[in-house]
Amino acid sequence: MLMIGASFLSPILPGFVQELGISPTVIGTMVGIAMAAYGVTRAAIDIPAGKIARLWGRRPLLILGPSLVTISALGYVFVTEYWQLVAFRLLQGLGSGIFSVAALIVIGEISTQANRGQYMSLFWGSFVLGTSFGPTLGGFVGEYFGYQDVFLSFFALSLIVTIFGYFFIPETRQNKNTPAKSHDPDVNKAVSTPLSRNINFWLICAMALITLITISGNQITLIPILGYEHLGLTEGQVGLALTLVAVVQLIIIPFAGRLSDRLGRKKLIVPGGIVTVLGLLMFTRANNYLFLLFSSAVLGLGRGFGGPVPAAYVADIASPEDYERTMAIYRAVSDAGWVIGPIMLGWLKDVRGINFPFFLAAALLFVATTCFALLAKETIRRNR
Repeated sequence: MLMIGASFLSPILPGFVQELGISPTVIGTMVGIAMAAYGVTRAAIDIPAGKIARLWGRRPLLILGPSLVTISALGYVFVTEYWQLVAFRLLQGLGSGIFSVAALIVIGEISTQANRGQYMSLFWGSFVLGTSFGPTLGGFVGEYFGYQDVFLSFFALSLIVTIFGYFFIPETRQNKNTPAKSHDPDVNKAVSTPLSRNINFWLICAMALITLITISGNQITLIPILGYEHLGLTEGQVGLALTLVAVVQLIIIPFAGRLSDRLGRKKLIVPGGIVTVLGLLMFTRANNYLFLLFSSAVLGLGRGFGGPVPAAYVADIASPEDYERTMAIYRAVSDAGWVIGPIMLGWLKDVRGINFPFFLAAALLFVATTCFALLAKETIRRNR
């Protein structure tokens, strides 16, 4: 439900920023800054949230996070200047980061290595289910009713989440079931290696960072601009293209999680990265709406295979004594992509054109995927 509300903003943000008086000549940069504001506080709070979760438990964060998102959603209703939009994006990122870290810790600790891929895929699939409905609903509400109604809908959903969390979400810290060590010597070595020298951890972090750069920079920031400026699409059409990415993910994710438990994490992460690269490159040839939709489907296919499995990989190699910090650092590194992606790729769009940011992001992801394929250890063996 949080992601349905948050995804309402994706197709309307370029139009809303222009409505606030921003010139079309710098729309890529200014939309990128607004998107990055969300990532700044999200990345900044990840590690502190991990420490708080260890000291106070998971439940307080699972209530506090949605509460802050609710306040930010209501704040959007009253925005009349660009700086106000950025301020409430900062608050939304803070709440989202608090919730995401706590939720990821909970999913990792209530699962085992034998079913963690499936658990992570269900959790990730819930987010993707939200992004499946959000862009289309937000796009059509913005097109036919207005931007204020989009923000009010976001506020209502976030408020429901906060109330639900307060009354129904239990604490899991007291019944903690930390990730068990594998019988595989390579995995046990990865668990016992200090985090600063664990090459497996930093390789998966690099992939997650660049993946978030492509999501926040290419998918959320630039695809709507591509649709508006180059194809003349409406908010509803752009929302449908973004929704298609999520729908294909939603179809693939349950199979990806289960396959990673049986075949191994790398066997899903690497192909997912390669298909995502292909999807990004296809957007540079999207000269009509039909090909844009086809590109969205390919991008969703890659994200579906690679989406939930990296988090399961991290939980596999995290030591029980340093579990919360490991998960929090992983979130912090990957969430830095929310800051880098929109600003860097939005600015590159303004100075180099719409295609260059897609080429650059695809190249970065290809390099990261190749390094992970060659150097990272597998955490699941087929005979297990």
